[in-house]
Amino acid sequence: MELFLYIFLILLGVITILSENKYVMWLFYIPCLLFFMIIVRASGFDTDMITYAKEMSSNTHNLYYLREFVFWYSLRFFYNILNNEIAVFLLMDLIWIITLIRTSVNLSKESLNSNNLSIGLIVVLSTSFPLFFGYQNIYRQLFATLVALYSYSIINSSYKKSIFYFLISVFIHNISLVLLPIFFVNKLLNLNIYLRVILSLILSIAFIMLFSFASQFKSAKSTGIDMSLVYLIMFVFFLILYLIKFKFRILDLFRKTPSLLIVVILMSSLFSFKFDMISERLGMMFLVFFIFDLYKYSNSIEKYSNRMYFRLSLLLMFSVPVLLFNSSRLFLNINVNSL
Repeated sequence: MELFLYIFLILLGVITILSENKYVMWLFYIPCLLFFMIIVRASGFDTDMITYAKEMSSNTHNLYYLREFVFWYSLRFFYNILNNEIAVFLLMDLIWIITLIRTSVNLSKESLNSNNLSIGLIVVLSTSFPLFFGYQNIYRQLFATLVALYSYSIINSSYKKSIFYFLISVFIHNISLVLLPIFFVNKLLNLNIYLRVILSLILSIAFIMLFSFASQFKSAKSTGIDMSLVYLIMFVFFLILYLIKFKFRILDLFRKTPSLLIVVILMSSLFSFKFDMISERLGMMFLVFFIFDLYKYSNSIEKYSNRMYFRLSLLLMFSVPVLLFNSSRLFLNINVNSL
């Protein structure tokens, strides 16, 4: 059932992108996404989700929970009210979907043309494998990523509010701190882009020096497949592609895809230091921000056919891999270890 609905959601995403009709998204895609999440939760819990379900009734208050108190204590708070693991997950699913919708709306507000599905970021992201592994397994990272992405989407329109939500994401999952260079590139006080780029690069180097201690931020279990090298190759490929497209004008690269060069630097260092699990998890977070930047870029494409092909390529490139790897197919086909 999950597999069928996931494929149907991808196909519905294709239809939504082809139609460029926001009403198709609101009336069909989002209700189907909500229904898909109900089926996911009703099908039982796998791997890390079992741990999250057990933690709902925990009374432990050590440093591990305190340094990421927003997630862990929210989990317990909702459980104390609802007293049902599935109900808690469904409520939290609704929260991350609403957060992603608001992020999509914020992105649309920056578009010069709001009638070409500029709000459609949610269509590309919801079935993408970074989010898929998030709501199927690495739930804490999913929330940290999407709250940070929401912060990223309002950084130019509401800077102080953006800082607040970024701090929230850090206390959901401390790994969000590594996203700081990407935020600095977009806006840092009233500094111009030259200084922002320099400071972002300096901060990236500082993180590289601290990656030897980064194992404390990793989650307990892997997603089941080490994709760190694949992510790195993908980011390097896009970096070369966009450098050529922008005729090696570095500032244009930062303006159009501000996360890309920073991500390549951070991912290269993580991979070279053999932090496979950390680089895999961070790679998924970085991909979400990169997809945001690419979708934002798609809003500036004037010709319908070019814009449509570009968005379809994003949807399929990041969704189809879920159907190709055994580790992700297990989440769609097998209901193991349900409570």
